Amino acid sequence: MSDPAVTVLMPVFNGERYVARAVKSILGQTFRDFEFLIINDGSTDSSMNIIREFDDPRIRVIETKNQGVAAALHLGMEKAK
Repeated sequence: MSDPAVTVLMPVFNGERYVARAVKSILGQTFRDFEFLIINDGSTDSSMNIIREFDDPRIRVIETKNQGVAAALHLGMEKAK
């Protein structure tokens, strides 16, 4: 697979109420040439279980301890293709 044109970064911390809807929204876009990096920022709820239900090759999940949204986004930028 060649490098994607766009990287979508989504930090998640205990977002079980919203994460499925957010992932569906990103995956439902008509533009398809993107990678979707989900940074799990140390969630202690069921966010990761919900994220794992999605089977899409564009999704990459990075798990880290909770450091806050800025650190999660910075990590995502480092890992982006």
